[in-house]
Amino acid sequence: MADTQTPESSSDSLDADTALLALRQQIDSIDQQIQVLINQRAACAQQVAEVKLRCSPQHPAVFYRPEREAQVLRRVMERNDGPLPGKDMARLFREIMSVCLALEQPLNVAYPGPEGSYTEQAVRKHFGFSVKGVAMSDAEQAFKAVEQGHCHYAVTPVESTHEGLVSHTLDLFRRYDLRICGEVELVLDPVDDKSLAADTRYLVLGKQYVAPSGKDKTSILLSMRDQPGVLHDVLGAFRQRSISLTRLESRTLHQGQEHYSLFYIDFEGHQEDAPIKGLLSELSQGPDTLKVLGSYPRAVL
Repeated sequence: MADTQTPESSSDSLDADTALLALRQQIDSIDQQIQVLINQRAACAQQVAEVKLRCSPQHPAVFYRPEREAQVLRRVMERNDGPLPGKDMARLFREIMSVCLALEQPLNVAYPGPEGSYTEQAVRKHFGFSVKGVAMSDAEQAFKAVEQGHCHYAVTPVESTHEGLVSHTLDLFRRYDLRICGEVELVLDPVDDKSLAADTRYLVLGKQYVAPSGKDKTSILLSMRDQPGVLHDVLGAFRQRSISLTRLESRTLHQGQEHYSLFYIDFEGHQEDAPIKGLLSELSQGPDTLKVLGSYPRAVL
């Protein structure tokens, strides 16, 4: 077949090849710069680990700081000017932070299995792919793994699209002395099989106290003798201090002849904030039982 390409089309093709070659060389150069900078960041992370170990020889060093990571990811999104969307850019940084943290301390994160479940997806979304996910038979085994020191953290569902609050998790909070260190929101594809347990909110559990990040939540368990007006009194304490609730669940407990109301409450703010200090002080007075589950950064991604 005769070559039907005209001189003009041949020239256009050569111009396009030249332009593409120049752009690809530019991309290669940028990739090299990114790689150098990522390794510089990793080296800084190693130095951070050395400082932490040197400055706290008598106590275990804390390498994973949820409040610090939340602040970094928020700044990434705030300063992002495209063309990548802010959350996509933050997800890239999430993985950079994950590999850098692994250089400081490889983390083991327990979760109720099986592997490949939504809960494992929540682990990866929050910690990145450089942590070791450890599948457990159920949520209680995940709690035990952290309490006994076999794993650094656990991720467990706390809300289900089908059941609301996962009551079994609520019982485990009463029995185990763990803190909430973070939350994960997992948005599922609407075409997913609705017969599956489509859990959408997860909690990160550990033993450490989490400092304020600037945008935080606090979760508590409050057990009160069951009597008329008890919920009104609880809500009044929040309203008096203009503290916004984000979640309120209650259930009845039976202990012998006595009946108690158990409240699980999420609200905005950190337990170091003055209004919340006053709230917790008020709720802890009298015969009622208050357990502060933790203050932690609101989900960023």
